[in-house]
Amino acid sequence: SVLFILDTRFKDSQRVKRLSGLVMEALGHSDEAQTLYTEMLEKDATNVLASKRLIAILKSQGQTTLAIRELVTYLDTHGNDFEAWLELSHLYLTQHLYQQAAFCLEEVILQQPANHFFHLQYAELQYTMGNLDIALKEYLRVVELSTDNVRGFYGVKLTADRLMTESKKGKSSGNKKDQVSNASRMDNVPQQATLERLSELATERLVSVYNRAGDTCKKTAEQWLKE
Repeated sequence: SVLFILDTRFKDSQRVKRLSGLVMEALGHSDEAQTLYTEMLEKDATNVLASKRLIAILKSQGQTTLAIRELVTYLDTHGNDFEAWLELSHLYLTQHLYQQAAFCLEEVILQQPANHFFHLQYAELQYTMGNLDIALKEYLRVVELSTDNVRGFYGVKLTADRLMTESKKGKSSGNKKDQVSNASRMDNVPQQATLERLSELATERLVSVYNRAGDTCKKTAEQWLKE
């Protein structure tokens, strides 16, 4: 075969070994490919392609914990690979490790600060974790970078409305402990008037966007926004 000829002519060639591994994967021989990539990494721990292919195999086999471990090891050497940080974030999310996933997204944003999609992912994750003050800032960053981003404006409205609701609940609560806890959580949150204005502006922008999308979308959006 061509691979045999190449291997005979170029012994110990990393390129030929990588090609052999890819052929093994294509033929469904994942275990053999995994063994080959492991051997390559034992000789050269900085081999990027071998590392990524090994991680891909582990992920495809459902060995998420091992894939995370290998990806962490890879990032110890290649910390400027934002795509690897993004992949690690996704793997952590599959395990419901939100704090670790958020850290990975922070690394992604540091390297890609102008990409609104990464800010959106981070905002949604912070909203899920209940960190509404951070979520609001990130949603605002999204709509700053992408002026007609529907998910971004929905996020601004949802977060602002929820912050206003929690603020009112905290003030109306007769429990002093709850009031103190609520006050400490609301330290970094804008004033009520600012939250109201943000919610109104987000609503206006959403209506404006859906006005261009047809009557059906417009009516659906307006009905949701009134609820």
